[in-house]
Amino acid sequence: MRKLYVQRLNMDNTWVVKIGETSVLIDPWLHGEEVDYFKWFNAQRHKTRPLSYDSVPDYDIVLITQKYPDHFHKETLLKLKPKKLIVPGSIYKAVCKLLPKSEVLKFDLSLKNVFETQLNLHHFPTNRKIDPIYDSIALEDGEQTVFVSTHGHSLSDSAANRLVKFPKVTLLISPFNHYKLPVFLGGVVSPGIEGLSQLMEKVKPNYVVATHDEDKEAKGLVSKFAKVVSSPEEAELKKIDFLKNSYLAINDYEIHELIV
Repeated sequence: MRKLYVQRLNMDNTWVVKIGETSVLIDPWLHGEEVDYFKWFNAQRHKTRPLSYDSVPDYDIVLITQKYPDHFHKETLLKLKPKKLIVPGSIYKAVCKLLPKSEVLKFDLSLKNVFETQLNLHHFPTNRKIDPIYDSIALEDGEQTVFVSTHGHSLSDSAANRLVKFPKVTLLISPFNHYKLPVFLGGVVSPGIEGLSQLMEKVKPNYVVATHDEDKEAKGLVSKFAKVVSSPEEAELKKIDFLKNSYLAINDYEIHELIV
């Protein structure tokens, strides 16, 4: 019997996942705005208050999955002052400058026993060549895998074949909303239920949770052009064939124990 622990820290995209003995804090954003370039371009705030800093559980490593400020939220990182981080190469220097006393590792195709833990990290680059580029990460400890895909992922056959070499995926973290911008602003940001179906067919997780779907307070040019199709309600999701046995609704800040 394997156990995995997962906890939301906001209603968007901040999680703590405990795999074996290693706890990973993913994309912490716990207060304030996130601003892309300029406020007139895109600025967002949480509508639902995140977990308080005093209540943040213990964690061993911070994982930043993307270079964008709703994932790489500098103000939150300065408040937390994490000792160890894994980040995209594109922000490695910026993170080292922001947190000069922290240990920082860059993504690689595969990182073994990161920071001398039993955790292994595997980077799954997207096929997109033009920004925004949204990659995925597999975290595994030799017994189970968590696949973190914060903007969805069109997983190639070769990437899927790479994934099956790891332990079975216990948990998939991926958006359910369909969020699309004009091509000149980045195109599809998250692929919705159809994209989730295609990803699940290749990942084959025991459980899936929705992420990055919060209805945030948004201002600026991006919000005026965004077309969002929200995820169906929980009752409807549980009627969808590919979700009915794996969908896990986590709409609180409690610790959830997953048993496989």
